[in-house]
Amino acid sequence: MKRKLPQEGICCLILFLILQQFSLAQGTGFRGIIINELNYKPVAEVNVKVSGTNTGTFTDKKGQFSLPITTLPSTILISCIGYENARYTIREFQGKPVELHIRPVIYNLKEVEVSSVKHTVIYQDRSYSVLDYELMDDNLLLTVFRTALKRSELLLLTRSGDTLSVSDPPELPPDKLYKDFLSNVHYYSKSAFTWQCYYDIDKRSLGFLDPVPADTLEKHVKPFLFRISNRLYFQEKIADGFGTKLGYYSRDKGKTYIKTCLYEKKISEYFDDQRFYLGWNGLTGAYNALDSGEIGSPSEFDFSISVTEGGAYGKNEIRAQRFEFYNMIFPLIKMNSDSLAFFNFGNDIIEILDRNGKTKRTVPISFHHEVSVKSRSKKINSLETSGWRWGTKILTDGSDQDIYTTFIRNGMVKINKIDLLTGKTGDGTVLPFPFPEKIRIYKGEAYFLCKESGYGENWKLVKCRL
Repeated sequence: MKRKLPQEGICCLILFLILQQFSLAQGTGFRGIIINELNYKPVAEVNVKVSGTNTGTFTDKKGQFSLPITTLPSTILISCIGYENARYTIREFQGKPVELHIRPVIYNLKEVEVSSVKHTVIYQDRSYSVLDYELMDDNLLLTVFRTALKRSELLLLTRSGDTLSVSDPPELPPDKLYKDFLSNVHYYSKSAFTWQCYYDIDKRSLGFLDPVPADTLEKHVKPFLFRISNRLYFQEKIADGFGTKLGYYSRDKGKTYIKTCLYEKKISEYFDDQRFYLGWNGLTGAYNALDSGEIGSPSEFDFSISVTEGGAYGKNEIRAQRFEFYNMIFPLIKMNSDSLAFFNFGNDIIEILDRNGKTKRTVPISFHHEVSVKSRSKKINSLETSGWRWGTKILTDGSDQDIYTTFIRNGMVKINKIDLLTGKTGDGTVLPFPFPEKIRIYKGEAYFLCKESGYGENWKLVKCRL
């Protein structure tokens, strides 16, 4: 026997279905803000539209917009006069506005580039993506590939982007390019073999020496930083990364150490912290373990290893930065045939050394200390001075003695030249694209890889005048 639904129930059911359909039709309000990726300022009057629908809107004076989206994932299309079209796929709703970046159009007029910053795209292709690159002599060697790594090529370009040679790799699939301390460039395949690359000017083609196992190559060349006369300089970690030893190899003296640097204060602070936390948690044997001199596993302070593998990469940023500063790299840079620059961050100085490790003079530095900005409005309104955090990298110009360091903020990178007489840094140059990879400096220009806007996951090679 069938039971009839009460009249009130039918009305409620109909009302529920109507409200549900209305809710789906209205969708969820997706909020965003359109940002100029070069100067990080909001862009007004930008057309934002949901792909495949007539739903669209424009950004206000602050670059903000709100858009009803009924299904996920959805693609939104962004267009504005003077900017390249962009598209973003929305996979989830967030409670706060999402920043979406668009790039100003670059106009080429008789080979003269007109843009808001002085930069040039060396290589960009919709079909090919750049896997890796290296400066080889005065040219650029690139590994490019299509959809799969098995469809790869090696390109030798001038620094202005003209093609000198196109070659098939000696073995597929490719892995990376590597430049050793003698400036030789090596091609790595996934099979862990390497080939040294060279350019035959007469034949106008790339050539490759006989293959060498990768571990053999790295064993013989990776320990060394640079060569001065008949000396091969090296650097070794000690005390689980809290110290370093500098030295060189030579035929007449063999292995010779010239300087030892140990961050005793930082080690003491680390031990004090561990005693407190282990003692607070009532762990027996904590003091004995610490008094034995065991600082901890090297991977605990290795920022190239993920947290899941026991390293530090991916930990809370504040904690990670604290330990990264305590366990900082000790860059040793060749200035000329008679002088070395040793960055002693623990003591806030650069030590200018002679070839034998004797200190000739010291230069005070402070750029490596993070500058905190409490006000978000000040961070936005003072782009050049606020919100930048030291990027921990020391870069050298491959053609002269200039030395640079990096600062980062929201994916953008700023490169500042270091004055080795005063220890101060200049105003710096902000690279025009976010999240640049593999930054190299040569003849006053910064080279880097970045993703192409609107071309999926393709990577391009760009250079920027500093």
